[in-house]
Amino acid sequence: MGIKTFQVGIYSSSKIIYEGRAVSLVVPAESGFLGVLADHAPIAAKLSSGKITIRTPEGKVNLVDSFPGGFLEVARNQATLLL
Repeated sequence: MGIKTFQVGIYSSSKIIYEGRAVSLVVPAESGFLGVLADHAPIAAKLSSGKITIRTPEGKVNLVDSFPGGFLEVARNQATLLL
């Protein structure tokens, strides 16, 4: 069986920052760092400052800056971040 993945989309008001499949996602939330894997339970969280870490199925690690006031929503194997 292959590695389980999920879709990640990171958007700002002016552009698409990242869209693609991920094996894992770690975001800085107000209550601490939050990790997301495939088949994660639905969740919404307010983001804080820090680095968003996306690990792709190919093993590449992408880092994106997060700013206070952004949001994360996870539902149906898709993570959407609005920065």
